[in-house]
Amino acid sequence: MQCFNHSDKSAVGLCKACGKGLCAECVSDLGFGLACRGVHEQRVTEMDNLISKNARLQNAVGGARYLAPIFLLFMGAVFTGYGLMQSRGKFLVLMGVGFLIYGIYAFIANWRAFGNTKR
Repeated sequence: MQCFNHSDKSAVGLCKACGKGLCAECVSDLGFGLACRGVHEQRVTEMDNLISKNARLQNAVGGARYLAPIFLLFMGAVFTGYGLMQSRGKFLVLMGVGFLIYGIYAFIANWRAFGNTKR
């Protein structure tokens, strides 16, 4: 692969921001990624900061990611149970079943998105 700016020089790496091949003269090694010298250094730094913050947040959240699905399942059980005890509780049962279905969906979606890993 050749340098995007200098077609006569071989690229030593790709810019993390734009993906262009860069030669040793055009590249800036930031320690956590390569960037176009003087053009994308700030952008690559911001991207690395964002990734680091997201990783820290992910570790801090822990099991809290399952609180909303558990609440939805609980409310579904309450509405369904109360609706079954009432003689005219069809709407409450229907609403409870909706909460249960959505709670199961939310739990599965969170499990797929965040995995079952121990951190």
